[in-house]
Amino acid sequence: MWRRRLFAWEEEIVRECSVLLHNIVLQVNVYDTWQWLLDPIHGYSVRGAYHYFTKNPGTMDRSQVDDVWLKQIPSKVSLLVWRLLRNRLPTKDNLAQRGVLASTDMACSAGFDTTETVTHLFLHCTISSDLWSKVQNWLRISLVLSGDMRQHFVQFTKMAGMPRSSHYFFALIWFATIWMMWKDQNSRVFQNTTSNSFTLIEKIQQQSFLWLKSKHLPLAFSYHDWCNHPLLCMGVRM
Repeated sequence: MWRRRLFAWEEEIVRECSVLLHNIVLQVNVYDTWQWLLDPIHGYSVRGAYHYFTKNPGTMDRSQVDDVWLKQIPSKVSLLVWRLLRNRLPTKDNLAQRGVLASTDMACSAGFDTTETVTHLFLHCTISSDLWSKVQNWLRISLVLSGDMRQHFVQFTKMAGMPRSSHYFFALIWFATIWMMWKDQNSRVFQNTTSNSFTLIEKIQQQSFLWLKSKHLPLAFSYHDWCNHPLLCMGVRM
């Protein structure tokens, strides 16, 4: 009896599947392909996707769109900043939330008795705050930067009072500073070595100049000019 019922049940399933597939026509010598519905003719493109997201404000929260994908910046650095602004870096507080570290092991890896968060690591730690001060001294500017990571990014890269053409340079310097801080953090954690702020500012100057040089040939200024007169190199007349 149970075999008969099982057979009837299987037969019913086959019948339902047949109905579902009744209007499906399989074409000989035609392969299945992915289709980009926004442009069925030309298919997917980064430009098309970017145009869709930027021209349709209802598709995403504009507050979460950051200008981090710069041509002059290596993609790995842009990705680091993108994760940083969303608090998705493996800092100790995030690792503790994921159960990777114990809640008692969240102190700053630089030896300070403070929970290691992205804002502490990149803004408030004695090492990072001293480095930002040296960056300002190098640029010969004086300003009070925000203690919020995203506001700090906007404030520095869209430097108020400076010509719009200089914003690109300030953004590049901000990226170089964040990149050097992160590399120094990894060296401290995994190799037990670290660099002082004087060494780091030299690395920031060198890295930012190399990024400029790789995309703008030839440069109208030298590395010596960049280190000693950065604002003049940006076209800022003080």
